[in-house]
Amino acid sequence: MNTDNKNTIDPFAERMEEQAASWLVRLRADNVSEQDQQQFALWLAANPAHTTAMDNMLELWDDLGVTQHMPVNPPRQLVGRRQRTLGALALAACFVFALFTAPQWLTSPTEPTYFSTQLGERKSVELADGSVMTLNTNSRLQVEYLDSERRVKLERGEVFFEVYHNTARPFIVDIGSAEVRVLGTAFNIMRGSESSHITVASGVVRVTELGNTGARAPATELLYANQSVATDDNGLRRPAQTQASTVLAWRDGNIVAQAMPLGQLVAELARYHGARIIVSDASLAQTTVSGIFPIDQPEVILKALEHSIGVQGVELEDSSILLIKTPL
Repeated sequence: MNTDNKNTIDPFAERMEEQAASWLVRLRADNVSEQDQQQFALWLAANPAHTTAMDNMLELWDDLGVTQHMPVNPPRQLVGRRQRTLGALALAACFVFALFTAPQWLTSPTEPTYFSTQLGERKSVELADGSVMTLNTNSRLQVEYLDSERRVKLERGEVFFEVYHNTARPFIVDIGSAEVRVLGTAFNIMRGSESSHITVASGVVRVTELGNTGARAPATELLYANQSVATDDNGLRRPAQTQASTVLAWRDGNIVAQAMPLGQLVAELARYHGARIIVSDASLAQTTVSGIFPIDQPEVILKALEHSIGVQGVELEDSSILLIKTPL
């Protein structure tokens, strides 16, 4: 008998069951809070896979004799898969303000949740629907679950999104000059003060202009893996081929430079560090550099520049660094 399918591990289902197990431990803790209960309700309602995962975990805990120590035991007289699911949901209801006696509360729009990072900080956040956001340095965004969509407003900075597929609730990111709409994919957005850049790592996204476009219809572009597009107040640029792995090197703590002007490299470093770096003259700023530079080690970068293009860093009285050509 072929058992390949039976033994295949679904990474997403496994991750959902890990979350469900974490919730069971959290809800049974002595210091469980009202906020914990509310967050659990939102998690359970965000995706049908969460209900399945919770059912599986409750069944496993019941087999291990753990559920007898829970505040409320699931009805043991219920048998069958459908009834066990109802029993699991009944247990969850005991933690979340009459969860199933007021389903309209669960399906109504939620209040926006804000996430941010400080200068030089990077962190990952898993959302209630299973999507994952990785925030780069000095970034801020808000996430809101509406009846028909999952909406994110990126206020500043850079974020890599790994979006869980849900055709009923598309994932939309507002970046001011445009919006990015996806069903399930992985992509990066960097929102700067003057323009934004969208890069797709896998799947497909649709980028559409926002704001007043006059008599013409808003421009829209479909982006596929290893494609990017820039957008600003003047509209969308033409999509271009790119290496997503290069754009996403920041997730591994690196800047990948391929014939990058020194001035641009310095501007990239400024996104991560408080120390001000100044290039002494325009011609030096146009000197190109190539290499993989560790974001969190600016002193290593300065040493590499000294050896590769003959640049020396001089510390000024205000602690800023002036880059000059190394004297002969």
